[in-house]
Amino acid sequence: MRKVFIFLSFFLLTLTLTGQQRDYTKVRFKSKLRSYSKALPNTKKYHIDKDYIRKIVDLLGSDLYTDTEKRELSNKLWLAVSDPKKFDFVYKDYSLNTIKNWGKKVEKFEDPNFEPNPYLAEWTKKEDAVLYFQWAITNILTYEGLMSYGDEAKKVYANLGNLKRVKKYKFPRPNPNDYSDTYLHKLNDAMKSKGIVFLMFENNFDFIACEREKKEEIIETFKKIFWAFYEP
Repeated sequence: MRKVFIFLSFFLLTLTLTGQQRDYTKVRFKSKLRSYSKALPNTKKYHIDKDYIRKIVDLLGSDLYTDTEKRELSNKLWLAVSDPKKFDFVYKDYSLNTIKNWGKKVEKFEDPNFEPNPYLAEWTKKEDAVLYFQWAITNILTYEGLMSYGDEAKKVYANLGNLKRVKKYKFPRPNPNDYSDTYLHKLNDAMKSKGIVFLMFENNFDFIACEREKKEEIIETFKKIFWAFYEP
């Protein structure tokens, strides 16, 4: 009876995973690059290792994921930053899914992105380890609901529901004269009693929601890859 149960569980899990995969027979893969970079991002130069990646996951999602989920996410993040070619191969579906506009036309006269190896392609184009680290981590954390983006207050408001930590809360709409940072400043005042704080990337409009008690540690951790977050 126990063997039957194990077999059925494995069978159902296989069906579930299969159902989540793309039908690649209907996908028109096309790369705009003549060749990919054969070098790997220099993680050692910036002292980026598995422990550092695990720390990011723990700081942002310690209470939002199970230990197994945190381990799986850390493995994906580490492979993405250390070996984009292998990441695109091992986690093909996940890799494509983290690219928001993959397979979709963004601009009227722009060809859709059908890059078969998006992380390897981005690493090839950037050729800068830090910029690539930031790009890869941003895409994955955004896909996982640990980071979001808003270059206008109304976009911040629209994307708040994508953040795991605050998706259960209702927030007021921004005023017409609000900017992204002034709107988040108002939200930070309102969320103090909840022990939650929003942090924004100084050189972009990416933002995160984290436990207030971990704010300083998160800011210091991201400085390692020259990522300057601040509390609006």
